[in-house]
Amino acid sequence: MILITFIILVLLNLNPINEFIRRNIEIYGYPAIFVFSLISNSFDQPIGPDSIASIGLFFGLNLLLVFIFSVLGTWTMDIIGFNLGRRVFSKRIRASCSAKQHLKQCKLFFKYGKFALLIGALTPVPEVFMIWLSGAFGMKFKYFFVFGMLPKAFRIGIVLLGIHLIFF
Repeated sequence: MILITFIILVLLNLNPINEFIRRNIEIYGYPAIFVFSLISNSFDQPIGPDSIASIGLFFGLNLLLVFIFSVLGTWTMDIIGFNLGRRVFSKRIRASCSAKQHLKQCKLFFKYGKFALLIGALTPVPEVFMIWLSGAFGMKFKYFFVFGMLPKAFRIGIVLLGIHLIFF
C-alpha cells in the first residue's frame, strides 16, 4: 500500500521531480547521474535510469561517462535489491505459504524466472520486483548478472546511443 501511494505521488509530481533531477544534473554532473540512477532503480516507478542518463546528454556531458555512471548506479542498486530479496523476502515468502506451495513457487520461478528477469531488464515492465524475487528464490548471481544486469546496461547504452545519434 505504501509503494502504491508513493508511485501515485511520483506520478502526480512528475514535472517537479524531473525539474529537480535536471537542475541537479546540471550542477553536479556525473555524480548526480550515479545517485539518481541508484535512486530510480530502488523501487518501481516511471523514471528509469536511462531517462536520467539522457538528461545528462542534453547538458553536454560525455556519452561514455554518462553511460558508465548510469550503469554503475543501476548495478549498485541491483546488487542491493538482489541481496535484500535473498536476506529478507525469502524468509517472508517461506513464512507466507506452506512448504508445498513454496516448492511449487520455486519450481515456477526456476522455470520462468530468468526470462521474466530478462523481460524486466529490457522493457518498462516492473523490474525491481523481479530483482527482489531473483534474490528471494535463490537465483545464482551469475544468472542474475547475465539475465538482469547486462541487459539493463545494454538497454541504457542503446537509449543513450540513440539519443546521441538523433540529437547530436
